[in-house]
Amino acid sequence: MTWKKFLSSVLLTGVLLSGSAGDAAKFSPPELTAEFEQMDFMQLYPTYSWSPIVGTEFYGVQVVRVDTNQIVRELKNSEAFNRVTDTTPFIEPGEYFWRVCVVDKRGRQLSDWSEKKFFTVTAPVEVAVLGDSISHGGAAYIPAGQLACQWETYSPVPVKNLARSGDTTQMMLARFESDVLPFAPKVLIIFGGINDIRTGATAEAVIANLQALRDKCIANNITPVFCTLTSMNPDIMRSRGIPLTDGDWQAQRERINAWIMQTPHFIDVADALTDQQGYLAAHLTPDGLHPAQRGKMILGKIIGDYLTTSPLSRNV
Repeated sequence: MTWKKFLSSVLLTGVLLSGSAGDAAKFSPPELTAEFEQMDFMQLYPTYSWSPIVGTEFYGVQVVRVDTNQIVRELKNSEAFNRVTDTTPFIEPGEYFWRVCVVDKRGRQLSDWSEKKFFTVTAPVEVAVLGDSISHGGAAYIPAGQLACQWETYSPVPVKNLARSGDTTQMMLARFESDVLPFAPKVLIIFGGINDIRTGATAEAVIANLQALRDKCIANNITPVFCTLTSMNPDIMRSRGIPLTDGDWQAQRERINAWIMQTPHFIDVADALTDQQGYLAAHLTPDGLHPAQRGKMILGKIIGDYLTTSPLSRNV
């Protein structure tokens, strides 16, 4: 290596570590891939995503309220090279924009900001869903902020996404007042419980939480609509390293679904996604737990058909 090449290499390394690069040494701004601007409603817990740039590892996300030009979020990617989920819910109505830049591990900026993408938070709404990752969106390597892997995309009736990945029914219950009531939905789809039973919870515990959610809805003039729990595919889950407690999860799921199907308003979504063994059909899931795009299309159609043909359609 010549001294000139060696010196250039040292300078470039110093630039990347120090974050003091001039314009010529910066990375290109990331291309944004989340599609909030095309959604009927903004996600309550948005997953910001972008196309990662070769040779980079860290990214900074900034969200700004348009009318005040106030920065309301500053996040760093923590889940993967190409995304981060906001753990603070977007409750306050208004217009916002978000953007992303490349940073070093200390958070110092190594690229210009990406383009701005805008979204609007609105309230109240007619219909919302309270649930877990199946409703939050995403599947395998597709981030939750992309339209293709959100079942709400395929419903002809707009549905506000109040779901949060990883939630159990106890978690859903705990955030009812803070996350549901600000949007005052007339109809709340309640779609959760799979995280409970895959980690060993009993049907009785899940049903108690669902009953409590029902009571909170009724007390606030909201009509609760329960979705049956989709199944799982244990072989695929184990091959993907997704935890599944040994036990009678199938029996627990059946008890929960039996209770759901005795409530005044329910949607049986599980049957259309289940194979002859009672498992989540392998061709519909990449990881044994989450339905992928085809499965989300099925969910959106079934739920949308219910919302447009049931007596509740007068409210939506």
